[in-house]
Amino acid sequence: MPHRNLTPETVFKPSSPPGSEPVFAFASPNPGGCEQDQYKQLINAELARQGILPAHLADRMCLSRPKLHKILKQTNPLTDDLRDRIFDELGMDHVRAKISVALLHDPRAYAEQSVFLATESLKSFYLEVLTCRRGSIEVDLRPAVIHEAARRAYDLLLSHQERVMQNSQTLQA
Repeated sequence: MPHRNLTPETVFKPSSPPGSEPVFAFASPNPGGCEQDQYKQLINAELARQGILPAHLADRMCLSRPKLHKILKQTNPLTDDLRDRIFDELGMDHVRAKISVALLHDPRAYAEQSVFLATESLKSFYLEVLTCRRGSIEVDLRPAVIHEAARRAYDLLLSHQERVMQNSQTLQA
């Protein structure tokens, strides 16, 4: 589907032409276990990406090494509190991790640029909702206006990034 024909309605439409993949596939076809198992997969992947051994993470968090090993590699439960402490220790984005696991059912999605962009957009949307709840002036906008504003914002972001990269290459030359 050409870019100009994409609208929020066509992107989320359940039926798509044969041979085309949906733009937003919100769940992997074979989810990798329960949410807790997926969080463990995500944490183990991040440990590997950062080159940190689970034993060293346990030391940094003042946990016993066998306890953390049993949680991350075996069947002991991963509590929400411990999960969030691990996210903090590894510098992981809580919202992106939760969207990857709870919404997308794919811990590998955490590393994808598209998930990063969607998460940051959702964070700004949340802040706008919070601002409205605190009594700011509300303006009634049509969905088309909101979608056009978001499209223009992304176009500006991409053109700015391109200029920064060109300037960086010019300085390196």
